Amino acid sequence: MPSTNPFRAIKPIPFADELFTLSHNTVMKTSIRGTSGSSKSVPLIRKARKKEAVRIELLSRQLRERLFRIVEEFPTLQDGYIPDFYVEILDISFSIDKIRQTLGSLSGSANLIWQIKREYIGTVWHASSILATKDLRRAAFGRFESVIKKLKTRLEYLEVVRKEMRLMPGIDLEQPTLCIAGYPNVGKSSLVNGVTSATPEIGAYPFTTKEATVGHLEIPVYASSSHTEPLTHIPCQIVDTPGILDRALDKRNEIELRALAALKTLAAAIVFIFDFTQQEAINAQLNLYSQIISEFSDVPLLLLFSKADLFDQIEKDALEAFWKENFSSHPFNLVSMNDPANLHALLVDFFKTNQKQITAIMKQQNIPAED
Repeated sequence: MPSTNPFRAIKPIPFADELFTLSHNTVMKTSIRGTSGSSKSVPLIRKARKKEAVRIELLSRQLRERLFRIVEEFPTLQDGYIPDFYVEILDISFSIDKIRQTLGSLSGSANLIWQIKREYIGTVWHASSILATKDLRRAAFGRFESVIKKLKTRLEYLEVVRKEMRLMPGIDLEQPTLCIAGYPNVGKSSLVNGVTSATPEIGAYPFTTKEATVGHLEIPVYASSSHTEPLTHIPCQIVDTPGILDRALDKRNEIELRALAALKTLAAAIVFIFDFTQQEAINAQLNLYSQIISEFSDVPLLLLFSKADLFDQIEKDALEAFWKENFSSHPFNLVSMNDPANLHALLVDFFKTNQKQITAIMKQQNIPAED
């Protein structure tokens, strides 16, 4: 089954006051059979005991179900249950240990409510008067409300986690992922928009205000790199991740370095884009490129030099000579982001050439891949 953002399935988490009030109002409006009417065969005290005992039972059930629903809707935070990429981003942004502890406290509170219910129901059934049954029910409800109020900051914290994480782009882990790297304004978003078959999805990471973009395209799969006719076509996603692959490692804080590590669990290939028209940033781009090929040394890399339409032939020859002298083992492609057909063809050819390696990387990531 495809894997998308697992946090989008979580329903909004109510505030503590809201959670209790909704449950309380539901219970108090519920008609309880056998506790009304003028039948003289059932003593009034017995009807009162039943009515208040059932109310305690119903409210405890409502509260416990609401708490357990929150716990169950959160993805299981154990190895293998959700993609490593989301686990890493979640831990970077909010601390998985804290989330586990918070969810555990909700389960513990639900169990405490069950214990309070047992204590008071037994007492209500032995109450000596109608007034006493009502007093005991009010006391039980007060205990329940106290338990829920103590969860105030924890429920608010989980709602922040839910809101932030659901904004992340959905990643389908059954598709190979091409991650785009390069300095800002080199043409990364233009590449995604140019080769994507539909409107790219815009998302965000909790630790940055920058938007992430995920596009999708169809990639042919061949029996081998020497074959000219594809066996089939598979979907592929191309991901622009601002704030992760767009500046030197020594300029990053700890969170950004961990985000880079998270991306390593996702990338089946890297597309690095240079813009040599940014004269003041050439050395910075070269430095970033050297670091990226070091960090992703086992991942196939497609190297693009953008804005080729702005170079004359002399400039192109000079750029090629410079590159061969300094990075002779790394072939590049001069491209224009205004030519999406050529960009798509380059990606198809790159995938065909590196199909075997990309498939092996996906298997290491426990992602099904086409052989």
